Formats: sequence, C-alpha cells, structure tokens
Amino acid sequence: MSLDKRIKLKNGVEMPVIGLGTSLRGKPNKVDNQQFIDSIKHALNIGYRHIDTAKAYNNENLIGQAIKESSVDRKEIFLVTKLFPDDMGFEKTLKAFEKSCKQLQVDYVDLYLIHFPGKPNKPDAQLEKSRQLRLDSWKALEKLYNDGKCRAIGVSNFMKRHLEELLEAGMSLPMINQCEFHPYYNNKDLWDYCNQIGVQFEGYSPLGKGNLLNDDVVLSLAQKYSKTPAQILLNWCLRNNVITVPGSTNLERLEENFNVFDFSLSDSDVDLLWNLNKNEKVSWDPTNVV
Repeated sequence: MSLDKRIKLKNGVEMPVIGLGTSLRGKPNKVDNQQFIDSIKHALNIGYRHIDTAKAYNNENLIGQAIKESSVDRKEIFLVTKLFPDDMGFEKTLKAFEKSCKQLQVDYVDLYLIHFPGKPNKPDAQLEKSRQLRLDSWKALEKLYNDGKCRAIGVSNFMKRHLEELLEAGMSLPMINQCEFHPYYNNKDLWDYCNQIGVQFEGYSPLGKGNLLNDDVVLSLAQKYSKTPAQILLNWCLRNNVITVPGSTNLERLEENFNVFDFSLSDSDVDLLWNLNKNEKVSWDPTNVV
C-alpha cells in the first residue's frame, strides 16, 4: 500500500499529512530563538510543507521570520495557527486572527482552528456561556473562511458533544478536528465519529511525548520493518488516515519523522498498535470542558 502525502479536505483543499508541530517552543528555555528558526528552515528544505503553530505556543513571529528567510515560496506552505481561549467570541476572534497574521507576516492562513472548546469548567457551571462563546467563535471562523482569509477552518480538542453542538445550531461542520492521538490514547470513539460525519481527524503527540518509543510492541515492529520506533508510530497514524504533526528541533529527527512514506504497516500490525490503548493522555484534557 502506498501512502499519499496529502489528504483532500471536504472543500477540495489538499493538506500535507505530515506537519511540523511547534508547541515545544512555547516552553521557556526549551530552545533558543535562532535554533528554532533554523529548524523550521531546515524542515522546509527537506520537504516539510505543513507547519502547525498557535498563539499559545508563543512562536508565531519566529515562524513568520523563518518562512520569510526560507527559499520555499509561501504558497507552497500549508500554514496552521489557532485561536486562544481568552480570545473567544465573534469580534475578539476576528481581532485575534488579524494579530496572528501580523505575527506570521502573512495575509492569509491555510487552516485556522479553535484551539480548545473553552476553559475547564465545573460540570454545572457556565454551560451556556461556554456554548455561546464556541458558537460565536465558529461564526467568526466561517466569516474568515468566506472572506478568503483562511483556506480551511476547523477545531482542536473538540469532543463529540462539542461537535454535536454545532450541528444542533445549524452551523457548518469543521473541516478538521485536531486531538491527541497515539496508540496509548487512540481516542477511537471520537476518531470513529469524525469519520462518520466527514470531519478529517488530525492527531497531535503521535509519539506520546516519547512514552511509546520504548514500548516492546513498537520496538519489535521497528525491528521487523527496519525502521525507527518513531517512524512506526507515524506510519500507523497515516495508515489510519490521520494527519499528524510530530515536533522536533533536532535536525536528524526532523528528517527521520518525514521519511515515513516508503513502507506501510500491515493491517494486522495496525491492529496490534490499536490494541495498545490505555486511555493514557500526555496532553491537555478537554473532556472536562462543558
């Protein structure tokens, strides 16, 4: 089985299935600015055409600089950024989008996502307020899309009930739902639901923040296919029609993570990895957002 390097979204826009995740730059002292910029430029040089960022990562300005300094034309890059929860609401969303574009030094983005369905709330508190903020923010994304400022729009960390909320309100469905996805937390019910309603599933933390790299099953498959554990995990995402965004500033790992198209896990090995599920999250938990 050959693996395509792009997936066509429901509006016809083609999105690269391997992106460069950049959330690590939001952590203080993780990597200096120049090293980060150089890693983005190196990624573009070796073939990455999908960069995933967010206001929350505190790096939009650095990514904008890296794109400007690279030899790759902006039109070839699928650029993604996200709306921060503090900026939710119709007018605030529009302003936040313009600020992100200014930071990125672009006049459009390829995909704009609502980063979280909202701030964590007590189950019996602020339900209507959270719901209205989501709906108003989504209306703003629809306007940005219709105005040609985004080639695609979507959400991140939305549970089934958050997606149903949009349907019940008679609104359009997101083109993307980006959520945590790896064999220890395969989010299968949500993955199934998104597939049923035509929302493209995208996964982050595909390596489980490194927790899966020493798993016995993953190591045995790496030996079987003569690949690294990371390449096994990323290929598993692609075999499940899941766009994924591994992150690294290490130049060798950037190349390793991108070289996953020359083999394909067998169906039985795909199932083997599905069966590793522990419901073990490594990232932010959106299940307690009402």
